[in-house]
Amino acid sequence: MAIFYYRDYGVIHGSRNFGDDINPLLLGKLFHPTLIQSQKKCLIGIGTIINDKNVAKVAHYERKIVFSSGVGYGTVENRFDDSWDFICVRGPGSAELLGLSAEKGICDGAILLADFYPPKPTGVREGSVFIPHVDSGWASGLGLRNICQNLGLVYLSPDAPFDTFIEKVQNASLVITEAMHGAILSDAMRTPWIPVNFLHHHRFKWEDWFNSIEVPYASHLIQPRFWDVNKPNFKTVIKTPYRLLKQGLAQKSLQRIMHDAPALLSSDSVIEMRKQALRDRVAFINEKYKD
Repeated sequence: MAIFYYRDYGVIHGSRNFGDDINPLLLGKLFHPTLIQSQKKCLIGIGTIINDKNVAKVAHYERKIVFSSGVGYGTVENRFDDSWDFICVRGPGSAELLGLSAEKGICDGAILLADFYPPKPTGVREGSVFIPHVDSGWASGLGLRNICQNLGLVYLSPDAPFDTFIEKVQNASLVITEAMHGAILSDAMRTPWIPVNFLHHHRFKWEDWFNSIEVPYASHLIQPRFWDVNKPNFKTVIKTPYRLLKQGLAQKSLQRIMHDAPALLSSDSVIEMRKQALRDRVAFINEKYKD
């Protein structure tokens, strides 16, 4: 499959990550099969994947077509030759760093999931969902699940099945998310969301996304940090009371965020404008590269 996206979670850890692994599902619906199955053309897809390391990985393709990818991890010092066709990127920050025109910094392509999984009416939504970054789920998932249970939150891991992940966000009245694609999907589903930072937060890529939907940047820190103990030993047993104390403080921190932090949502007009711009770019790619 000639779609390039970040696959290391699956390859190395045997785990899904919604924000990366949504690529085959969504892009397979958007783009012509001859492009998806090409051995010469590569579609550079959704994720923070434009960097020198990844540029080298796709060098053997005759044509690289960038659709809504982002900059943020790693250096970008390579000069892109004529084999690269930057149709659009995640936001204005990515466009600027790549030396592209501002109009190419449209939005993250994952918002087009709403074309295939329509948002639910407000009246049928209920409950609040918490989405950790996938790494936070691995490192601290047991404690975070306990906190969510105590606060009446549904814990939604980024490695959940796609349909489950989308359905939970569709049906929620509020999403609190450390995972950026939790925020992106929420906004597409018209579900209010609160961005939080526990173990992982990359400000540039978040700001790139915020700017693309014309919402002022914000992030709320859950503290203190804590980590689960997967293999108890004498040292970890001795430290258990301290770890539980930290979990209790983190729970109070998250509770304050739930009560005090304003929920965010882009305007209907802005998100529809961004979706239409992406649809236009999809149509352009399909026409230009259909053979």
